Amino acid sequence: MTSLTPHTETGPRVSRAFVVRLGLAYLGLYSAVLSVALVTLALRIEQVDPEHKESSLALAAALGALVALFANPLAGRLSDRTTAAWGRRRPWLVAGVLGGAAGLAVVALVPSVPAITAGWCLAQLSFNASIAALAATVPEQVPPGQRGMVSGVMGFSQRLAVPVGMGAAALFSAGPAGFLVPAAAAIGCVCLFALPLRDTRAPTGLRSFSVKEFLGSFWTDPRSHPDFGWVWLTRFLTYFASVAPVPYLAYYLTSRIDLSSGAVATTVALLTTLNYTLSAVTAALCGWLSDRLQRRKVFVTAAAVLLAAGLALLAVSDTLLPVYLAQTLLGIGSGFYFAVDMALATEVLPSSDDVGKDLGVINSADVLPQSIGPALAPLLLAVGSGQNYTALYLFTMVIGLLALVTVTRIKKVR
Repeated sequence: MTSLTPHTETGPRVSRAFVVRLGLAYLGLYSAVLSVALVTLALRIEQVDPEHKESSLALAAALGALVALFANPLAGRLSDRTTAAWGRRRPWLVAGVLGGAAGLAVVALVPSVPAITAGWCLAQLSFNASIAALAATVPEQVPPGQRGMVSGVMGFSQRLAVPVGMGAAALFSAGPAGFLVPAAAAIGCVCLFALPLRDTRAPTGLRSFSVKEFLGSFWTDPRSHPDFGWVWLTRFLTYFASVAPVPYLAYYLTSRIDLSSGAVATTVALLTTLNYTLSAVTAALCGWLSDRLQRRKVFVTAAAVLLAAGLALLAVSDTLLPVYLAQTLLGIGSGFYFAVDMALATEVLPSSDDVGKDLGVINSADVLPQSIGPALAPLLLAVGSGQNYTALYLFTMVIGLLALVTVTRIKKVR
């Protein structure tokens, strides 16, 4: 392995047009994925299999998450070695978003739970291939002095994708348009970025690809590259604290705040919009600020403290006003982290030959909390009364606070 010294160290700054196109590509991809994952997949399965909707949804979601976990580093590794005349990232960007759209078309049009599950797995596989290639363009194209700003724009787009995706889901419900319109938007946004991209082929002389070599690439020796491991762990802990409150928010409001079923849907929509909108705006502003200050870790520290405060407030609240305050803290806190998330990752990559693969491994820290969190939640809720949201949110708070320790172990980045 060679140490990462991108040509962008002394290269030209990227244009505003590049940054806008990158942000739109992230917005398009994540809106298509999240609108389905959060809302329309459940509605579609309910249409097709109302009697077994819970178990069918759990199976489809779990298999999709498993595919996503492996798809990101696999696609990143393959794109690192792509020697096509069209470049090594562009083919994966375009083919990935087209494959994702095809998967969503299967979900939308085939009235069968196995077909819906297969379509969702294809969508996760393909969209994550695009996401892996898209992330790899940052260290290849963006000089370090702009990566905070670019990371903030990416964080803005990812967080904004949630209210945008939920809005699209509400507008189109579970009809075919609820899947096909976001897919078409993703194709347009990704192609707008990919077609003018100054892409290059993979260099010659790289190791040949094999299944053994790919599986081995998930391991990076912490003795040789400790910062890479600490960044991965910091991301895992922060994502865990950030995503844990979301899936159980409706149940929490019904149990702890005693809202009626009619009021819960509206309240969840308002709370989610507040959280993610604040997160998006904070990410954009703090990404720019991190470049000016030439600091990354202080924003992670602030994020961990704010996320912990929001989770602690959820743990003890029994009225609605503190819940709104908690969502405000969670939104701003996650925005602080997303402002520097990608900038931090790109500055500790072990090798310039394996940028796509290494960022794919880093991205697995996003997927694991979404799988582990729902598995642990029933165990925590079962403590005592069986609806122990205090235990759930205090446990999540402790996990998030551990990032205060792990971020201090990152030495190469200020």
